[in-house]
Amino acid sequence: MTELQIREATPDDARMCGRILFDAFEALATRHAFPIEAGTPEFADFQIRAMLATDGIYGLVAEREGHIVGSALQDERGKIVGIGPVAVDPAAPDAGAGRALMNALLERSEERDVAGIRLVQTAYNYRSFSLYAKLGFAVRELLTVFQGTPRGSAIPGAVVRPATPDDIAACDEICRQVHGHDRHGELQFWVNAGTARVVERGGRITGYATGFGYTCHAVGKADDDVIALLVGADEFTGLGFLVPSRNTRLMAWCFDAGLKIVQQSTLMTIGLYNEPQGAWLPSIGY
Repeated sequence: MTELQIREATPDDARMCGRILFDAFEALATRHAFPIEAGTPEFADFQIRAMLATDGIYGLVAEREGHIVGSALQDERGKIVGIGPVAVDPAAPDAGAGRALMNALLERSEERDVAGIRLVQTAYNYRSFSLYAKLGFAVRELLTVFQGTPRGSAIPGAVVRPATPDDIAACDEICRQVHGHDRHGELQFWVNAGTARVVERGGRITGYATGFGYTCHAVGKADDDVIALLVGADEFTGLGFLVPSRNTRLMAWCFDAGLKIVQQSTLMTIGLYNEPQGAWLPSIGY
């Protein structure tokens, strides 16, 4: 079999990478009778194109005989790197493309001397879980994906409003208090995109969300801050939003609000990881 080649992805690769992303997740979800995480071929194409066009997102492709058989992207906008999506063409011969892509990303992060590496893995995908565990990733959280239209009253005294560039410093500080690091570059991107929201209590910012859905994260000083943000959401984009399953109060609120479980995922890490000191919702990146 022809040797596998790994190279940096370019915007010209987006069409093929988007097709492989959808095909890979469709094959996996259909086999296990779960919703397709990539949604539609059109959304998968949009996601890859958008990521490859975003400063701070780095991508690789695996090629055999000049044909792309897999791709892997990672978000390098902060001291913590978030890997994903990683996809291998289900129609291609299985010859270690996923492992080769992951090894190349890990080597790049080692060369860049990043503080930590994280990813969110679909819990029913035992194959990817095994690969990541073999590569040294540690399990940190079981995550539950919720979807639906929340019902329930607002949190007394909490005001949710669109985030502005002037709010970023306060939001970064809250993230550092909760996680020990901030996600400045990512937050700035979503503020500029107009999807980010902050929650204020007592006239002070106590939490923020970059948006509401699969690609967004949220941080709050307390559970009520995250709940206030969720109550104010018009919809949850993509498959839904991820909740740390150990947060009993937040899980209970989701059930009481009439939200439904879609699936579960696993947060895995290498390097820096601090036990969160507050409320938080991860994105599909981490």
